[in-house]
Amino acid sequence: MSFIGEAVLGASVQMLIEKLAPEGLELLTQHEKLKAEFFKWKGMLEMIQAVLADAEDRQTREKSVKKWLENLQNLAYDVQDILDEFQTEAFRREVLLEEPAAVDQSSASTSTFRKFTDSLKRKVTDAVAPRKIRKLFTSDSPRSSFNFESKMVSKIEEFTARLQAIISTQKDLLKLKNVISDGKSRNVRQRLPTTSLVNEAKVYGRKKDKDEIVELLLRDDSRADDGFSVISIIGMGGVGKTTLAQLVY
Repeated sequence: MSFIGEAVLGASVQMLIEKLAPEGLELLTQHEKLKAEFFKWKGMLEMIQAVLADAEDRQTREKSVKKWLENLQNLAYDVQDILDEFQTEAFRREVLLEEPAAVDQSSASTSTFRKFTDSLKRKVTDAVAPRKIRKLFTSDSPRSSFNFESKMVSKIEEFTARLQAIISTQKDLLKLKNVISDGKSRNVRQRLPTTSLVNEAKVYGRKKDKDEIVELLLRDDSRADDGFSVISIIGMGGVGKTTLAQLVY
């Protein structure tokens, strides 16, 4: 099973935080209770974002952390979907305001309906899934916006509880650390610097292979033409291919 990449998950969380910024909320809903819940989401997502680096470093050693990241990834997808629904509803409301006749008159002409649908499609961005576009044509009542938001309250509260559970787990069980607070760079494990040199005294059983490769290289230097040869060292991972190349170097 592949590990959850910090870059991918971090980008998803950052995108959600940006959508939940105050200016974004004004476009999504005018429902005060929903705005308050979305504001909570933004704060919790920022708390989660702060510990992603620590979680990414620990997921290879701790199954519980890896499971936490998987749960977070699934939740991020679900949150994205529900925000898309609100964005779709916002587009629908805007179209209703601009094209009331095309919506309210059931006997509208084909040309008027085409104008309405064309106007709608221009307003729908790539972030809105095609299956959600079809829903825009099914609710043309002015009251549908209020009904939509009222129906979404319980779902939003459910997502708030899921985010709170993620936060609780990261704090109480996993003890994930905030490694980007105060503007400091993340405390990542430092990789050892690579080098072309190797301590030959610590390498065993490679002298014959080394000598054969050196002989091939010297033979290549004596070629009459200006061409060159490539000597490949192949084998399974961990058998010492890089070490052999370093010995030859």
